[in-house]
This record gives sequence, C-alpha cells and structure tokens, in this order.
Amino acid sequence: MHYKIKDNQVEFVFPIKRESLYLKGTFTNWQVDEAFRFENRKNGCRLIKNLDEVNKIGNSGFIEYVIWDDEIQSPIEIAPLQAGHYFNNQCNGGVNQLLFLDTPSQRQLQEISEASEQSFLIKNQIEHFTSISQLANFRAVTGGQLKPGWLYRSYHPVMPSRSNHTELKVIEPLRQAAAMSLIEERRIESVVNLSDSEQALAHFMPSARDSYYKRCWLQGHVHSVPVAYETVYFMSDRNEALNDDELGFEDGIRCLIETLARSQGPYLIHCRLGSDRTGVMCAFLQLMAGASKKEIADNYLMTNQLGIGEYRSFRLLERALTAALGEACFFDGGGVTTMYMKRLKISDRCIEQARANLLC
Repeated sequence: MHYKIKDNQVEFVFPIKRESLYLKGTFTNWQVDEAFRFENRKNGCRLIKNLDEVNKIGNSGFIEYVIWDDEIQSPIEIAPLQAGHYFNNQCNGGVNQLLFLDTPSQRQLQEISEASEQSFLIKNQIEHFTSISQLANFRAVTGGQLKPGWLYRSYHPVMPSRSNHTELKVIEPLRQAAAMSLIEERRIESVVNLSDSEQALAHFMPSARDSYYKRCWLQGHVHSVPVAYETVYFMSDRNEALNDDELGFEDGIRCLIETLARSQGPYLIHCRLGSDRTGVMCAFLQLMAGASKKEIADNYLMTNQLGIGEYRSFRLLERALTAALGEACFFDGGGVTTMYMKRLKISDRCIEQARANLLC
C-alpha cells in the first residue's frame, strides 16, 4: 500500500519524482484532476487529501484508484500485488488499487479476490447461460408483500447497450430478443424506462421495428423516469440531476411511485443493463414491501451472472439506500419508505394506490 490514514486525512507517498503524476480513481470519476496532482518531495512525491474527498466507492464496493502518469497516459504498475488489495479494471485490462478506510478482514480480502476474478467473466455464447432469463438479466422482483409474478426487471429490450463491445456485440441482439420475448410472455402492461428521456424515446421509437415493446410505447404504457448511474449510487441523499434531461434521485422516486400508482401491472423496470439504476429503484420497492436485506441482496447480485465483464458489489446498493433513507431502512423498510415518500410530498392517496397495485 502507498497510503496511510491518520485522523481525517489520507497521505499517499510514491518513491518517484515526476511532475506528471496524479491520483486518479472513483473519487475523480477516473478523470485527471489538478487537485489530485502529486507534489515532488526529497525522496519521491506526496499527496494529502481529506477522507471525505476520496470516499467514493467503485464497482468492487471499495474506493478504487491508480497512480496515473499523465505524460505517458498510463497508470504506473504497482508491485507486488497483494491478494484482495486490488480489483480488475474492465476498461483497460489492468488493475485498480483499493483504499480501505478500515482494515479489511481475511474473509473480506478473499471475497474481494473472488469478485475481482468474476469481474472479467464474459459470456458470449448461448450455451454459457442456464436460461434465456439469465441471458436477458430478466427476473421477478420478490420479497416481503410484493405480488408474485407482478414486478419484473430486465436488460434494455430495444436500445443496444453493448453493440460496440468486441466480445459482446454478437450476442447483444440475442440478449435483447430474449428480453423482448420474456416481456411479451409475461404480458407486461406497464414499463418504467430509467435510461431514456421522453425526447429520446420519441426520436428513436418511431423508426424501431415493430415489437411488443413498441406497441406498449405507442399505447402510452412506456413511462420515462430518466436517472443516472451516478445519481442513484452517489447522489441519493439529495435531489440533484446529473444531466439536464434527467431527474434527481428524489424526483426519480416521486415519478416512479406516481407512475406505478396510475398504471396497471404486470410491471417491468429497466435501464441499460438492468443492474444499477434498475437495482436501486427495485430495491426501494422491495423495502416498501417489507423485504429483508437478504432478499434485496439476492435479487440485486443476480446481475453478476450476466457475464458482461462487470461486477457489482452489494455495498454500492447498501450505500445508496442508507444515504437516502438512513440505517434503519433494512429493519423497517415499509415504515421508513413511507415517511420518505411523505417527505417528498407524495400524497397519501398516491402512496396507498402504488402499494395496492404492487402488494398482496
């Protein structure tokens, strides 16, 4: 490790003197930031930051970083690698170092190592999947008092997500076709689209080929609730939209509940992969229904079987929910979410109708 934590600060020290070294990681959205440039010292270089400046976790569920040499446009290799102290980087084929605010246990390090290995898992053949549901990241959202077979989640059935990916572009159409087939098979009545604005759908859908999804859209049954990945995971404690054509987290929840209250089931919620935005919003509904933490985790982590070379830690979801709702959300989900919705000024009638539409 090239850092040490003392009080509320973390100090990074590296035994190389160079003007072009930066700390780059989850906390800079993997961009070069002048505020994270190392300063040269007698025996190398140093950077000191407050903990709250770096406390943003990545897909591993921990803070991730690299020491970046901007002159050669590459991270500096750090060796030897300690098992559990790094995580595979799907974007560049290298590894990211992990910054632990608390000393990890041996069990945690083992779990990180296993998750890191899984993060490179690519499934690009039909025979790699146990079912078309796994291929399409399609499943029922269950737990608590949710009506069985009434709320579903899935991969985006219409707009491509991995069409430019070298290893996944061939299977992408099959994945979307599988999602579409399952949506029609379950006779989905109302769709909540978390990735596309109404304007984006109005631009794309008229020229899309005929499908069950397109017919739903033409009937006004595809409802746009656009929120960003960053919004649901790292901005859930406020109502701030990442982009102009999206909603903040609180407006996203408000729009979701109002949409469910005025529409008919069975319901489908999706984004691009059906993992992140979909995972957070479905988890909120599971909490509303009184689902246990284990039920929520089990449903969320099934995405890791999708085989797209990306791993998600439950710590991401846990952080998002507790930032919005508080630590008590996993002990009294129904009560906590009800109070939260009331704080968002969602009417009692709307809350009760949404609950009636979703719960037994």
